Amino acid sequence: MKTYINIMDSINNWVKYLVSFFLVALAVLVVLQVTTRFVINVPLSWTEELAKYLMIYIVFLGSGLAMRHNQHIAIDFLLEIVKAENKARLQKIVLCICGIFSLVLVVYGTQLTYIVIGQSTPTLQYSMAWAYAAIPLGSLLMLCNVIALLMSPLEDDDAKETVGDIL
Repeated sequence: MKTYINIMDSINNWVKYLVSFFLVALAVLVVLQVTTRFVINVPLSWTEELAKYLMIYIVFLGSGLAMRHNQHIAIDFLLEIVKAENKARLQKIVLCICGIFSLVLVVYGTQLTYIVIGQSTPTLQYSMAWAYAAIPLGSLLMLCNVIALLMSPLEDDDAKETVGDIL
């Protein structure tokens, strides 16, 4: 159990660096696109397409990372009204639902990736499967992180301080 959590934390660390690299590349591509379009008046069409696909990967891989640290947007109304002894159960139920949703995304995302394997992107002319592969990859990462969260003991949210809390 502890080994799985350590492996997932190591994978998440690598994915964090990959997503950071994608974000820097995205920023460079957008600046390059704006510069060539409005300053030089000769826009590079491939920068816009590549930026779009980088954004897709950032979203799906970043969702997997956010799942590990419970940083997804949540409506915690139920957590505030249930008794303290039922909070852990409710959190486990929510994680199980997230896991089922992630598994569905993995299955249907993989099917969709295989469907578009023969199509090519408009400008760069590579397989659309590379773009759609972000869905099953990010969802698989999310599912693995849900499993890691279910294996690890739940922390008391009142005891820990999270970044961005106003009150």
